[in-house]
Amino acid sequence: MANTGRANLPSAGGSGPPRAPMATVNRLETERGFLTRANIPPAAIKTIQAARRPSTARIYESTWRSFSSWCSARQVCPTSPSVEHVIGFLQEGFDSGLAPSTLRRQVAALASISACASLTTVTKDPLIRQFLRGASNLSPPVIHRFPTWDLSKVLSSLTQSPFEPLRTTSLKFLSFKVSFLVAITSARRISELAALSIRQDLCVFHHDKVVLRLDPTFLPKVNSVYHRSQEVALPNFCPRPSHRLEEQWHKLDVRRALRIYLSRSASFRKTEALFVSFQPTTMGIKVSAPTLGRWIRATIAFSYESQSLAVPNRVTAHSTRSAATSAAWATQASLEEVCKAATWSTPTPFIRHYRLDAYASADAAFGRRVLQRVHVS
Repeated sequence: MANTGRANLPSAGGSGPPRAPMATVNRLETERGFLTRANIPPAAIKTIQAARRPSTARIYESTWRSFSSWCSARQVCPTSPSVEHVIGFLQEGFDSGLAPSTLRRQVAALASISACASLTTVTKDPLIRQFLRGASNLSPPVIHRFPTWDLSKVLSSLTQSPFEPLRTTSLKFLSFKVSFLVAITSARRISELAALSIRQDLCVFHHDKVVLRLDPTFLPKVNSVYHRSQEVALPNFCPRPSHRLEEQWHKLDVRRALRIYLSRSASFRKTEALFVSFQPTTMGIKVSAPTLGRWIRATIAFSYESQSLAVPNRVTAHSTRSAATSAAWATQASLEEVCKAATWSTPTPFIRHYRLDAYASADAAFGRRVLQRVHVS
């Protein structure tokens, strides 16, 4: 496809006409090469490349490899494609079912290369911006009405076998239950749960709660003082049950569950991370955020199956945040308490994604009170 004069992404050799396609290289290496040729000091290059979180870097790397492969098949140098080539790559992704949000991330990944050479980035090209708007119009984002599962059904299952008794159940179901309870009572992101630590100063048990703190080396999604300093305070629940119902509720005591989990995993854990693997080949090793997410989804699915119920579609680990915050709101927790638990500095995410969806069928009077409260906030 001929270049019609629009800005190209930089080529590895500097200015000049595009060269023959080269072997696919690591995106960070490509970026480092451009920065080196721009006379950026090595120490500064390292700092610049630390700007993106590891998860973002992995997404960008995946996009770069896909784009390099696409270019190689068309005899196009991936470091100097025309805007038309970029649009062709995006259109193929869109045709294959990629969401507009994914296409925007791909554009950002490709733009990171051109930004290093101080050239016009693809994010500013009018044709690409128009393409992304068109993709959004043709495939508008789905309104997720979280959660698709019933919290009460899952909690009920957690009070029964095989999740109880905690001291004798398998490590698998112990891990499932504890991870779910921590997720639902903290309303934190899965990445943050995976960064919790049992280090003495980061895991403190009180008589009525346990206070957890993030590993200081962890970079949260929003890397601000506010988000890094928030503690995860998990209260006990019916610690001294006096009747049958309270005995059932006590089985949902997250402080109790954590105590037992730490005790049973002490002999084989090989890390200070809170959640560790129960698999024989990796036993005691810190589990990743994706693995923790699978545990939570498996807990929800098993809870439904154990009650002979159909597992809801599109169960996500992230939906524990909406379940927790919506349940807290239903029990009259203040908006400030809900936002603090979920580490939102403003109530906007809650209003947009959770509460208004959860209470869309409520009466108009309640809706007015909600809007009045948001206005005051």
